[in-house]
Amino acid sequence: MLQGVDDYIALDISEKWQARGRSQEYYVLPILAFVSPRPMVSPDPITLPVVTIDPTYPTVIQDVFSGVVPSETFWISCYKASHPSVHAKIRAELHAKDRDRVVTSVIEGDLMLNQADDGKYVVSCESLGMHKTPVLPPIQEYFDLERSNPQRPQRITAFDVAPDSSRLATGFLDGSIFLYPTTPASSFLKYSLAQKTTPTISERAVSRPHLSTATHLQFFPSSRVLLSSGADFSLTVLPADLPEPSPNVTTSTRLTPVRILRAHTRPITSTVMIGPGRNVLSASLDGSLKLWDIPSSTVLASIPSQSTQPILSATLASISPASDPQSLVEGVTVYCGLQDGSVQLFDLRANNSVIQTPTARNHGGAAALAHNTSHHFLAVGSSKGIVSIYDTRLTSTTVTSFKRGEGDSGVEDLAFLRGNKANLVVATSDGLPYVANVLPDGPGVAVELVGGDCDPVRSVCVRETTAGAQDIWSAGDDAVVRRWRL
Repeated sequence: MLQGVDDYIALDISEKWQARGRSQEYYVLPILAFVSPRPMVSPDPITLPVVTIDPTYPTVIQDVFSGVVPSETFWISCYKASHPSVHAKIRAELHAKDRDRVVTSVIEGDLMLNQADDGKYVVSCESLGMHKTPVLPPIQEYFDLERSNPQRPQRITAFDVAPDSSRLATGFLDGSIFLYPTTPASSFLKYSLAQKTTPTISERAVSRPHLSTATHLQFFPSSRVLLSSGADFSLTVLPADLPEPSPNVTTSTRLTPVRILRAHTRPITSTVMIGPGRNVLSASLDGSLKLWDIPSSTVLASIPSQSTQPILSATLASISPASDPQSLVEGVTVYCGLQDGSVQLFDLRANNSVIQTPTARNHGGAAALAHNTSHHFLAVGSSKGIVSIYDTRLTSTTVTSFKRGEGDSGVEDLAFLRGNKANLVVATSDGLPYVANVLPDGPGVAVELVGGDCDPVRSVCVRETTAGAQDIWSAGDDAVVRRWRL
């Protein structure tokens, strides 16, 4: 079983696992166990409830608090597969004695809405087994009036926020990329509305480096350079410098690629940065993972997936200290999600794929991946809406799996939050992003991220603020960038 990978890594054979009642040894790697790629019959995923709320409810609360209206109503709906849905109408009005306090009451429907001490609202629905699920509105929304027309939005297909949160980038169906400055945001305030930011033309920088859809964007660690990939099989390296805003400037700054990388034969789906970015990895529907040297724009290695299956997603697994200081790839391993729903681990030093998880039948392709190194979790989001969690030390079975709703709304993107709890941000094509408790309290819904109106959310990312808070950013088909603060 180990033939051909003996030189991969020193094996720790001290651990033996009893598998399905038979004495069977698994040689356990420090990062992942060798497993068979045979199809796996997984238990049915746990179905989580969904809370949807009138997207205008923050405005309703603000109007009541400001005295614009004495009272107003909004709606909340709760869903869970195989259960009757629950709908409620909520009245908001000022407290009879404390005029600085808005109180809510349920006038129709079987659920409860309460306000926590921090001002956030929590929803409970006993009939669906929902207990105090927070609904969190965004603290900021970014609109580009040229792209965010509510009648005909030009949907965002790729998105990233700089590591220092100073700027953000959006990519579109026509291959164009827009770069904007971010603005400071305050933490969630009771009865406050999201800060709506509309960058001026002079504040943004624009490029069109791809002939068709921009599929992935990733800032370099410096936050001053941007890597883009497209459905035109190419990658580009763009400067991410922002122009100085000026009221006398009526055109956007144009960005010109400093590197154009071509070697793939089908659309590129994901990129992975290695260290400061001298080397990057690109994954493609052509079934290959390519290692690039950015200064020379050359391919250093190309590794095929199992049966050359299309690679839908990729994320860094580990970077171990190299015994050879000159080695660019020693100790670098990468997870890639395949079209059949399995995940392969690619070892760059061995220049091949060394491990593959079992294929989960009827789960769809592995469209999104997220890796949590502190908890040894690999999250796999499928094109059929199922999130599967693996322990990276043994991936023959899932730790848990879950989904929401009865349809096949796919998982578009995943991102782990930092902290003691393994909480996972999930972006879905039904436009209802949320934060999931994974373990030890889950699986369950930790937070509903509200503010959109059911337009697919294509990308999410998490950035830490200087004060230690965590910001969740998202972008999708309504061409609006949203920011939530936990």
